[in-house]
Amino acid sequence: MDLRISSATVNHAAFARKLAKTNMRQYYQLYEIEWSDDSFLQEWKILESYIIYESEAEVGFMSLSSSGSSLYIRDIHLSEKHLDKGIGTWAISQATSIAASRGLVSIRLKVFKNNPAKSLYERLGYLVVGTENNLLRMEFRVDA
Repeated sequence: MDLRISSATVNHAAFARKLAKTNMRQYYQLYEIEWSDDSFLQEWKILESYIIYESEAEVGFMSLSSSGSSLYIRDIHLSEKHLDKGIGTWAISQATSIAASRGLVSIRLKVFKNNPAKSLYERLGYLVVGTENNLLRMEFRVDA
């Protein structure tokens, strides 16, 4: 597998918005959350985002932010046909490398309680550290 990430630009926003909206649709419907294209685009402008490529094809994206000594995974989305191929695990390893290179001590994220990605995070050593409504707050301690 020829995987790489590259810094995203405003030109990637339409791809990322469509992918996130598709991937989150079932959770938004289940929890009666209203999707907002405007909110997504505002966040896109301020987050540190990367496009995930397999060979030369855009297969997903990852958005990050930092606060204090923690890196926050705000989003990781992959296209449906690229799920269950190890790309999500690889993307998380990229976030871990970014955090370690910056001397950050933890990676934090939120995931819907019924999202299958929860199992991936747990397998990679993320621990549940709290809950918010229908979300789990998870954290991973980075070995610096």
